[in-house]
Amino acid sequence: MENVLVFCLLFLASLRSASTKDMLFEEGGSVTLNLRPAPSKPITVIEWKFNGSTLAEWAKDVVELTYKRANTSLDITTGRLVVQKMTKTDHGEYSVEVNNCVQTEKYQAVFIKRVPKPSVLTQPLSCSTEDEQCSLTCDGDTTEAEPVTYSWKTGAGEWKAPGRSMNITKAEHGQVETFTCKMKNPVSEEESEPVTNKLHSKVLFLPADSGLRAIVLGLALLGAMVMVVSLNRETLRKRMCPCQSREGDYENEA
Repeated sequence: MENVLVFCLLFLASLRSASTKDMLFEEGGSVTLNLRPAPSKPITVIEWKFNGSTLAEWAKDVVELTYKRANTSLDITTGRLVVQKMTKTDHGEYSVEVNNCVQTEKYQAVFIKRVPKPSVLTQPLSCSTEDEQCSLTCDGDTTEAEPVTYSWKTGAGEWKAPGRSMNITKAEHGQVETFTCKMKNPVSEEESEPVTNKLHSKVLFLPADSGLRAIVLGLALLGAMVMVVSLNRETLRKRMCPCQSREGDYENEA
């Protein structure tokens, strides 16, 4: 008997999943609910319900098109219902009756928040070039924002999706300068600010078109010239003033 009950519950659950379609919406968004399947005969009577209560109805020559909420509109030819400027209160089940026949296909409108701008957390906090590996987490409050997917970008590379967390090693990522993560759900996506790779071996590098590089090279050249001049100053003085050199030699002999 218990097995029969379990089977019945599973069967009912499968029927619901097969006949109910989820429609995700964000604050201020909209959903379009079509008749499934489309009616084979002209519509003369239609009533859309929200959680079992009448939301919009019309009956040819009997009931004028009537709405219970101002953010709904009904096309009496196709039976399509549009709900606009939605809020969390619009979350629920939408069903319809056409020509006095209840349609088995229903909609479940599901409220979903936009994902927040994430931040990248490094673990352990003491992670440094002294470590061989660390882990990164794409962090942010995703309450009511699920389902959320995560992807990562190393440096200026392509986005990849290893999950919410990613392990990094000095052997594989030691030359990567930054990491960026991205959160995405059906209604939004946000990227974190790039964070510095704490395993990165920092080497002074100046781009070829960098003005700073030109300054550094110029100073280095000037320093080399000063050194050369200093080392050869005595030789130059002797060549330019041979008489002073001879007088100095005579004094040394005396």
